[in-house]
Amino acid sequence: MMADSNKDKNEKSDLNIGSNVSLNGLVTAVFDNMVHVQIGAKIVTVQTKDLYSGLNQTLLKN
Repeated sequence: MMADSNKDKNEKSDLNIGSNVSLNGLVTAVFDNMVHVQIGAKIVTVQTKDLYSGLNQTLLKN
């Protein structure tokens, strides 16, 4: 186990503060401006405006 820990510390990572990440989750609830997403055993609350920020798409069709 200790060898794995040392290996992880020595690996070079492209993940830095401000990096974009993508996570898969299950939407468990939708409210007016908030969405609850289950990722593993955790429920994360996300504002709908943040779900598609950076993409030229809208969450809700008019």
